[in-house]
Amino acid sequence: MNKKMLLKVALVVLCLPIGVSAAPSNTFAQLLLLLQSLKSQKTLSNGGAVTPAPAIIFSAGQSAVISGETLNLTWSSTNATSCEALGSWRGDLQTSGASEQQTYGIGERSFSITCTGSGGTTVSTPVIVRFELSPAQRAAQAAVSAAMSTF
Repeated sequence: MNKKMLLKVALVVLCLPIGVSAAPSNTFAQLLLLLQSLKSQKTLSNGGAVTPAPAIIFSAGQSAVISGETLNLTWSSTNATSCEALGSWRGDLQTSGASEQQTYGIGERSFSITCTGSGGTTVSTPVIVRFELSPAQRAAQAAVSAAMSTF
């Protein structure tokens, strides 16, 4: 398939409403990487190609997790020389990999990655994960609240 046809297909796909999930399908992720690399490809007036900005695929193994359990995060990038964790996790990362994060508390947490390469810097779309209490944790919380209300 030539680049013009691929670009037409991509434009049709991009114009469709797409729901965001915590774990995108592999086909969608591959299409996203391809489109990001085409979008950022530029040619110099002397015919040399400019290195495209990094492209990132980032996902969480689950969109909701029980407090105290492990959250699995995975990512891969192209055209990147370094990556860094942002949001509810911090630190330097390899340009592709996986990380298990211990979860504590309740509420929504946002995770993202920024990757840098000779073509620039790219920030991933944030992955939002909801931290919840298990039924046993909710029962214990209710018991503590009930005991405290008697004082």
